[in-house]
Amino acid sequence: MTTRKILLGLLLAAGAGGLFSACSTMPQGPTYTDAELKAICERRGGWWRGELIAGYCEFQSASLAP
Repeated sequence: MTTRKILLGLLLAAGAGGLFSACSTMPQGPTYTDAELKAICERRGGWWRGELIAGYCEFQSASLAP
């Protein structure tokens, strides 16, 4: 009876460990696409420079405003 409990505990631990290690190795996808980042940038009053520098939104400094 004790051997069965130990074996069951080991199998459950191995299954849980396999599940957590398998899920942790999946690649993380991008949060936003370039089109979404461009729309957010333009809504906030910036200039989208994603073609030159990936994911870059340029804002005019308050000290340089006319």
